[in-house]
Amino acid sequence: MPQPPLMSIAATLAAHRKNSDKPKKAQAAGGAQQTTSTGSSHNQTHIQLFPSTVASITSSTPLSVPPPKPQQTRAQELHDYSPNPSLSSASGSIKKNLSASFVQLLPIFQDQVVSDATGTQINACQYNSTGEYILTGGVDRTVRLWNPDTRFCIKSYEAHGWEVLDLAISPENGKFASCGGDKTVFLWDVMSGMTIRRFTGHTQRVNTVDFNDEGTVLVSGSYDATIRLWDCRSNLRAPIQILEEPKDSVTSIELKGSDLLAGCVDGSIRIYDIRKGSLITDQIFEPITSVAFSSDGNCVLASSLDDTVRLMDRDNGTLLNAYKGHKNNQYKIRSCLDNSDAHVISGSEDGKIFIWDLMEGAIIHEIDAHSKIVSAIAYHPTQDRMCSASVDGSIKTWTSQPATA
Repeated sequence: MPQPPLMSIAATLAAHRKNSDKPKKAQAAGGAQQTTSTGSSHNQTHIQLFPSTVASITSSTPLSVPPPKPQQTRAQELHDYSPNPSLSSASGSIKKNLSASFVQLLPIFQDQVVSDATGTQINACQYNSTGEYILTGGVDRTVRLWNPDTRFCIKSYEAHGWEVLDLAISPENGKFASCGGDKTVFLWDVMSGMTIRRFTGHTQRVNTVDFNDEGTVLVSGSYDATIRLWDCRSNLRAPIQILEEPKDSVTSIELKGSDLLAGCVDGSIRIYDIRKGSLITDQIFEPITSVAFSSDGNCVLASSLDDTVRLMDRDNGTLLNAYKGHKNNQYKIRSCLDNSDAHVISGSEDGKIFIWDLMEGAIIHEIDAHSKIVSAIAYHPTQDRMCSASVDGSIKTWTSQPATA
């Protein structure tokens, strides 16, 4: 028999909820449908990127721009999320067993303590494209390259005059970019440890960087409410393009194809089509600390300072699901999806890592990971592994298999 077509996350969620709501029809009869509206204006938002970096940020009036068009996300390899009524109406014990089997595939077991430099706050961690190495940066103004299996620091990179706030590794692994509180973006050669380019022009600290798919264009977002695009192939130090639509600090960006995703402190999620010069915007009216596309670019995952991670439909800005239970109301914390787009993962200000079922929105597992804020989570590009970084100075890796004696 031919296989049914893959459904997007948005379509699958709708079908899943429709089936789940069938037994509630009688109860819902005559009742008013509940809707939520988020319409609060922020006169002043206090967002702390890290304990050493306290920022009082003034947000402007939210833009009245049509909501963004998120795309669909790919279906799941670990979950069968097809609209199956029998699965939706399964007994509690069956659901419990299913959840237990899914947990076994999650990286919930500590693998290595890569670094435990207590007192050195780690702001960012990234795997390279093959997952063999981890790159970290923090308050000590140094970027370090680690072998997570041996816990060996292969190389250190020093050029920043202030703390390192974000990192991005080029697709071919030969270069990486770093940015920080010195208003500068550095492009590095991994092997030699030398800087290839030094990009300046931002007037405030640079919060976030990312490469395009070819590694030829570097994008940076800043506290100065601008996004700048830099050409990595030429000797030009001036940006090839400056986007000034944001009205507040740009905290997180991701470049996927020609689509540039940006999250801002004014509570807006902006998607730019760099080739067409178009812009679509959605508002959640809460300061955003992290944004990421799903694997196929059809949905957007956004963390915000109201203890919530949201999954948004890119095509129409619809809220597909919200994930709560962690603590995130003061500091910049990065969240992510696993490789199957089946789980949402985020750090927490209480030192824990939370894992939610993407479809149900329920917490599947919480890990007592660090003694202080978990500032960043990065998922391994090919395996069920992840790494976490913390304000307590530690870097840890996690695997789906418990450690053997």
